Amino acid sequence: MTPLSSGLTLAWDDYGSLGTTAIAFYVHVGSRDENPELFGAAHFLEHAVFKGARSWSARDIANIQDRLGGEINAFTTRDYTVFYAKVLASKAADALELLWAMVSEPWLREDDIGKERQVILEELLEAEDDLEDRATELYMAALYPDEQFHHDILGSRRSLRQLNAEQLKNFHRKFYHPDNITLVLSGEGVEELKVLAESLRWPHPLGPSITPVRLGPKIGPHIEILSRPGEQVHVTMGVPAPRMFDADHDAALVLSTILGGQNSSRLWQRLREDEGLVYTVSASYSAMKDWGELSIYMAMSPQSVPQALEAATQEVMNLLEYGPTEEERAWALTQAETAMAFTMETPDGRMARLGAYAVCGASPLDPKARLSRLEQVSCEQIMRVSREILAVRPWAVAACGPVQGLERVLQTALHA
Repeated sequence: MTPLSSGLTLAWDDYGSLGTTAIAFYVHVGSRDENPELFGAAHFLEHAVFKGARSWSARDIANIQDRLGGEINAFTTRDYTVFYAKVLASKAADALELLWAMVSEPWLREDDIGKERQVILEELLEAEDDLEDRATELYMAALYPDEQFHHDILGSRRSLRQLNAEQLKNFHRKFYHPDNITLVLSGEGVEELKVLAESLRWPHPLGPSITPVRLGPKIGPHIEILSRPGEQVHVTMGVPAPRMFDADHDAALVLSTILGGQNSSRLWQRLREDEGLVYTVSASYSAMKDWGELSIYMAMSPQSVPQALEAATQEVMNLLEYGPTEEERAWALTQAETAMAFTMETPDGRMARLGAYAVCGASPLDPKARLSRLEQVSCEQIMRVSREILAVRPWAVAACGPVQGLERVLQTALHA
């Protein structure tokens, strides 16, 4: 990574590509940095910049997007907001200019904000109808009781109706500062783009740089249940896990793969293939600089819930008692190596990898060094880490769907 004279931080790679380029501005602010009266502001602002920037109206921006081809979009997480483009290398300079205009010179007019508010409310309604998504949101609330950390990235109906243009302008002034933004470049033509990046200047006077002050989220595992009509019950349950730069990060990644990250995994084979209790079951591991979690997700008919939870519990206990086999470890490492290879094959994959590290103030390891470190994870380390994190009680448990009559069963699912 390299600091630019404008205050921006630049991260790039020069692996090259077949004529394509990926560009992204990572703004170091996410939903966890919002005050309660501003819940949803980071995501709302991500939408609002497409309504007009610099001398371009929303229609102009849409026309430019279509003229450039590829994909120009944005997304918001708890930890950061990303504005990105995946285009032909011949269009990369124009894509960089468009993204920079949206990040640094958005209009944020009240009439545009009113129109976009309704769009986001529709997005919220769509998310509320997605029971898998609801189970995930409930799970984060069950694991991290601090509402400022776990609240819905989209905000709530109440907060969205209250947000106005002036609040979004203040949010932009506070957090959208060159010192708080990383530009990530990957693919063909990176050297030319680096020259253009050095010429970028913030278009209006800057106030003091305000980097979000973050404390690691408080952990307080409990149960969250939401009764909704439907055919399946969606359950997500999990525990705190190593953070991104903890020594046991790699072991936790391999552990989640063995538990439920592939077709040969223990949960998939037991719950789906052997007993036919679920349509889908998986385990996943997520980590950032100051938090990490490992979770199990499953969806099943209400009558299958007791058996599925019991089977999942048994598989977790078996792993705790006997540990993984060498064969399981080898398969999980192959999965990780394959994922790394596919990530490194595309500019947008490399861009996402660079950006995720950059917002944590670090650079990723060279792929060969990364794989070498993964290969050092032993069965003994996986077993130790599994006992340190999976044996913890209670687990956070979240369930969404037709859950009537299942409350007691859920109370005993890796929670008691």
